[in-house]
Amino acid sequence: MHVFRLGLFLLITTVVSAQEQLQPLNAVLLRGSKARFNCSTTRPPLVMTWTLNERLVITILEASGVINSTDRFSATNFTTPGDYRWEFAISNVQRDDAGEVACQVLGGASRMATLSVQERGSVGIVGGNQTKTEGAQMEFQCRAVGWFPEPNMSWSVNGVAYSCNTSSVTQGNLFNSSCTLAVTAVKNSSVQCLVKIPALSTPDRSTVFLTVGKNIKHALSDQQIQKITNSNFYSKDTHKQNRNSKHRTTI
Repeated sequence: MHVFRLGLFLLITTVVSAQEQLQPLNAVLLRGSKARFNCSTTRPPLVMTWTLNERLVITILEASGVINSTDRFSATNFTTPGDYRWEFAISNVQRDDAGEVACQVLGGASRMATLSVQERGSVGIVGGNQTKTEGAQMEFQCRAVGWFPEPNMSWSVNGVAYSCNTSSVTQGNLFNSSCTLAVTAVKNSSVQCLVKIPALSTPDRSTVFLTVGKNIKHALSDQQIQKITNSNFYSKDTHKQNRNSKHRTTI
């Protein structure tokens, strides 16, 4: 009988716990942004607590609501019929906020999520816009400074993507990375360096323009060839006219 009661208690506890949900389970954000987590249950929570890295930051009582919010930690009630939901917010998230976020309703199991905080740095192509002669060999170097985690870097030339081998060094808890693109100047081009970390929905980018001028040496050679061709043509034509003139003269 005692075994049956214990089993029934465990079953009821499991069912109740399964009705509690925490979303999102993984949040990846930039430092300085606002993190939001939602905890919901199908029964009115007498007490709901929120912890960050095992530190109690918010307590919510059914009778009186939030009792210990701060400028950085707050909670908002979004309850609808049959869905008792509270949103927990962390303003101006910092790197040391990263870790475990947990919501627990009195009588239920703790629900846990993970918060990752990343750092957005700067990106730039060294030297800016370039002007080269056709056929010239050259390199573009891109620098990404002050990122976390180590960023993914790539190139785009006239909309065509190119990968690159990124080299990085750490400065404190940030990464400074660089990437080089070797090209042959063929035509005017738009060159972009793209930098991406998971917290960014689209890459940050730096754009420069390559202007390609005609190779003067080759241009002179073409002119010389044309000049020689024209010279030979006029020389033959003049010689023919002289022969005809002499012939007419002797008639």
